[in-house]
Amino acid sequence: MSLVQRLLALRSPLAGSGVNHEGERFTATLEIVRLAGGRAALLNYTATAVDGRHLHAESTLIGTSAGGALCLWPVMEELPFVLPHEQTAAEETAIECRAVFATGPRNERGSFREEITIALRQDGSVVYAHAWGMPDGDFDERSRCLLREGTA
Repeated sequence: MSLVQRLLALRSPLAGSGVNHEGERFTATLEIVRLAGGRAALLNYTATAVDGRHLHAESTLIGTSAGGALCLWPVMEELPFVLPHEQTAAEETAIECRAVFATGPRNERGSFREEITIALRQDGSVVYAHAWGMPDGDFDERSRCLLREGTA
């Protein structure tokens, strides 16, 4: 089963908690919307600080490109443009199905680069993580959230 089909099989919305790049704990929701008969999915992700402040929102299209690669196209509040993220790694174990999507090589310090990791675990939980590096900055994981079905 493809990652898109696995995401669409989850009971949406999902809810959970995580920590962002500033060490702030947050709660999050992930809504998964079926598109084009299941060929793609729209992921609506929102993070809210424990004190109620809005921290982050993004809407991400996940589907297959014309070249056959699984890709993400995230639209984020922080970025004034949309950067395509092509799948660069995938791993399936008895515990989880994990995919990493990237824009720009992580070691290319001259530009912004980002990776978004989605891991669907056997227990029904989902890890949604962001790693990035600013121009001339270090690349590192900056935000991670663990979400569960039926808790929103």
